[in-house]
Amino acid sequence: NVHNYTYYHCTKKSKTTKCPEPCIRQEELDKQLSALIKSVSLPKDWAEELNRMALEEHKNSAQSLTACVKEKGNRISEISEKLERLLTGYLDQVIDQVDYTSQKAKLLSEKKSLEEEIYNLSHKQNNWLEPMKEWIKDAQNLNGIERDTDLFAKKVKAKEIFGSNLLLGEKTVRVAEGDAPNLLGKIGGNQWDALRASHYLALKKPIRSVLVSLFYQARTYFQNR
Repeated sequence: NVHNYTYYHCTKKSKTTKCPEPCIRQEELDKQLSALIKSVSLPKDWAEELNRMALEEHKNSAQSLTACVKEKGNRISEISEKLERLLTGYLDQVIDQVDYTSQKAKLLSEKKSLEEEIYNLSHKQNNWLEPMKEWIKDAQNLNGIERDTDLFAKKVKAKEIFGSNLLLGEKTVRVAEGDAPNLLGKIGGNQWDALRASHYLALKKPIRSVLVSLFYQARTYFQNR
């Protein structure tokens, strides 16, 4: 019988020097990659709490969003009335052309800014819920990653979670030094960074505070996408 095996070298790249480290079998790489991905999966109780917070926050923000949009809409109506009175005053020669042009420009500028704010509030600020729910589901499903036989899909997922910080050396897949999870829950990080940091912080802090921090970092990421 003929058996075909696939081996992987370490990630040190050199055209002139041959790496002396031993190769790793595909099956072992699959096993290690699965374990690494599973280590940052979202526990069921975490997922339930994040979903609860997401629904509550979305409901509250939607209510405050409606009030804010209404307030800005009222201001736009006031500006429109001022523009009408301004035009009437100009036509009746109560104000001269210079004052009319200046006041009109200011009012139109404010009106445009308010319209843009309303658009952003209505279309961008509260559209994070569905992407976040999908991510929570995805992160929870990582618990069963070892049952997936698609190594390529695991590589893609590892790239999504760890970026370019995974290394293969000495027959071991590991996260690059300097990429410690406690440093990842930072401004500008993505939702996976926040989750990795949360696993680390959960060993030191109350889980409630960890999940609140994770929720707001993930929400900010999805809001800004």
